[in-house]
This record gives sequence, C-alpha cells and structure tokens, in this order.
Amino acid sequence: MKQRKQYIIDKNFQLKTTFSIIAVVSVISAVIIAGIATNIVYNNVKIKNIYEIEDNIVHFLTSRPISGQDEAMVNAMREIAINHSENMETLNVIIELNQILLVALIVAIVLQSILLYVLLIRKTHRISGPIFVMSNYIKEVIDGKWPTPRPLRDKDELKTFYHLFTQMVNVLKERDKNQK
Repeated sequence: MKQRKQYIIDKNFQLKTTFSIIAVVSVISAVIIAGIATNIVYNNVKIKNIYEIEDNIVHFLTSRPISGQDEAMVNAMREIAINHSENMETLNVIIELNQILLVALIVAIVLQSILLYVLLIRKTHRISGPIFVMSNYIKEVIDGKWPTPRPLRDKDELKTFYHLFTQMVNVLKERDKNQK
C-alpha cells in the first residue's frame, strides 16, 4: 500500500493537539528548569563567596612573616597553600559544571520538544488518516456513489470504528442494490 508523504492531513486537529501537549510539557519543563537554575545560581553565588573568603584567609595567613625557626609552621603554611590552590580549582570546576548542566538541560528540553512534535504529528496522523478516508467515503455517498472501502494501514488507529463504518457502507450498498 502506498505510504503518504504528507503527515498533516487535518491541520486543526493535529497541530492543536500537538502544540497543546508540547505546551503542557514545556511549561512543566520550564518550571523544573527554573527551579534547577535558581538552585544553580544560588549555589554558584555561595561558592563564589566561599572562594573569596578562603582566598582572603589564605592570603592573610601566607603574607604574615613566620620566623625561620618554626619549621612546623612553615610546613603547615605550605600545606595550606597547596590545599587552597586545589580547593580554588575544585570550586571553579563546580561552577563551570553547574553552568554546563543548565545549558544541557535547556538543550535537552528543546530536543525533547522537537522529538515530541515529530512523534505527536505521526500519532495524530494515524488518527486523522482513517477519519480522512471515512470523510471521503461519506462525500461519495452524499454524491450518490458507493465507495469501495479499502483496509486501513497497519499502524492506523480507530480500526474498530472503521470496521463498523465499512460494514454500514456495505449493508447500505446491498440494501440499495436489492431495492433496484
């Protein structure tokens, strides 16, 4: 059976349904992203404050003159300086990862919306297709012609209703033939 290339048959139904579902998902996603973004920004501000405080403390301690005789203090200050450098690098990495996470979430939501659009158009096409076929058959009956119903595509929806519809068309066709 020939596949249709046009997926949007009933623009009003298909686009309205698709965009209303995407809108609901987008609003929910936006609320989630807003919560995450608020948390990320709040945490990044706190991290920057910690960064500045620790940096000030270490600079103050390392700028103080230490007598050459206090070897333990010199070693402790060296250890503090090394730890401080590692901590500052870790804090910068955390801030960068938070920002990357936020961008990744936004990109994921955009990709999700695109995927959802494609899937919903295809799903609504499987509903609109049978309705389109039945509408054409109804127009033929109105014009005084008897259609020859064909089977629906394998993945089409409304098969039970379509089967009932074709039975009705066939019964009406037989009645009309018997009356003549």
